[in-house]
Amino acid sequence: MGYGEVVGNASVHWTIVHEDEAGEPVELSPKRGHGGSHPKSGHDVHVEKDCRGCDPLSLDRVGTRKGHTGHYRVTLRYERMQDAQAAAARVQKVSEREDGMYELVIDVPVIHRVEPDDLPAPEIRIDW
Repeated sequence: MGYGEVVGNASVHWTIVHEDEAGEPVELSPKRGHGGSHPKSGHDVHVEKDCRGCDPLSLDRVGTRKGHTGHYRVTLRYERMQDAQAAAARVQKVSEREDGMYELVIDVPVIHRVEPDDLPAPEIRIDW
């Protein structure tokens, strides 16, 4: 399992963490020279002009320790209650894709911080 976060301050900062069974971070294995392909094993992260990683967690275990088995959980944070309520009531876009899937789009405003680790918590978080 693991999580990813997106945080604003003077720029955009992001974090991806793989976790062990106890929820503790595990060491990732950065690899260069793989041409932007997705890794297939371990906690490898291919780093070129993009970063592509692999958490070896089987899909049937996604979310089991975190209370949302079989689902990714996306958390969006807002500075004001009325902004969060407005976003929930008015999704900016729901559309059908050519592959038969559907997309849900919600805009999340950036929060300006002095340092990326300053409160409040990151604007966007995804858990698996």
